[in-house]
Amino acid sequence: MKTEYEYECTISLLIENQPSILPRITGLLTRRGFKVDSLAIGSTEYEKTSRLVLILPGNMRVIDQITRQLYKLLPVIKIQNLTHLPSIRRELLLLKILSTSKDRSKILEIATFFRAKILDFAEKAITLEVTGDSEKIIALEQLIHRFGVLELVRTGKVALSRESIANGQLFTIQKEVDRRKILNSYISEIETKFYLK
Repeated sequence: MKTEYEYECTISLLIENQPSILPRITGLLTRRGFKVDSLAIGSTEYEKTSRLVLILPGNMRVIDQITRQLYKLLPVIKIQNLTHLPSIRRELLLLKILSTSKDRSKILEIATFFRAKILDFAEKAITLEVTGDSEKIIALEQLIHRFGVLELVRTGKVALSRESIANGQLFTIQKEVDRRKILNSYISEIETKFYLK
């Protein structure tokens, strides 16, 4: 039976620093046939741990399967599903653009609008750094592409759950709507499984 991907899932893993843990996690995901859109790993507030953020297409069943499989790996300390939680998500784009004298003012205007940092300013090229959510990154890429992109590198997404009270209260109504959607999709998946057997 083919898995239907319904939305973008965000999973945050707290893992022990071990040389073989990243190949073990990616190997597990590959063997199970999960498609990963983004994977970002870095140090955390704890000395001997790293945080790995996975972005992949899926649904509640996919997240449940991945969580069960990853908890079998000994160095995995904690897994947090950020898919339906209020969270902050960011990625970074470094971009080297061909810059002629007539286009330079337009490029700088776009950079200012998107709050991009100018990292390098040469006679024929400008290097920009942009941080933000995916929509901002894609919008900038579409606008700047016509000038001629010499080099481009984009990081994976990183995410943290929101803790602020004000934002938590704003999402209370949305949480209830999301909870119903999740529950309904989960029930329909169970019913489908039940009737297919």
